[in-house]
Amino acid sequence: MRNLSIALAIIAATVSGCQNSGYIMKTYNPVQKQVVQTSGGSFWVFDRPDLGKIMTTPSAGTIAAPAFINGATIGLVNIDPVIAAHQAVAQQYFAQTGRQCTIKTSFEIWRPEYEHTYSCP
Repeated sequence: MRNLSIALAIIAATVSGCQNSGYIMKTYNPVQKQVVQTSGGSFWVFDRPDLGKIMTTPSAGTIAAPAFINGATIGLVNIDPVIAAHQAVAQQYFAQTGRQCTIKTSFEIWRPEYEHTYSCP
């Protein structure tokens, strides 16, 4: 099931024409996906606490719509709205797991997958 989730993310990214599949498979294949439900749909989260990295991506049936992006960024610093939306998903995941983590960096690794580095107390 984990491989299917990663494969679906890679297929979605292949359609977008990006080329980081090897990194994603190497880094996130060892972990099981977690699902985070938002007002904009469901997102998949792949957490690597051993590396201090987390990847967020819309599920196969979810598109990060403007309504989600606008609603999810309340209270975050004014940065790229898509990155802010993915940070909000990561923060929601941390809250669901009872962790208070701080996101250090965020960037697109392969559309629509975003990777965030983080630290937790």
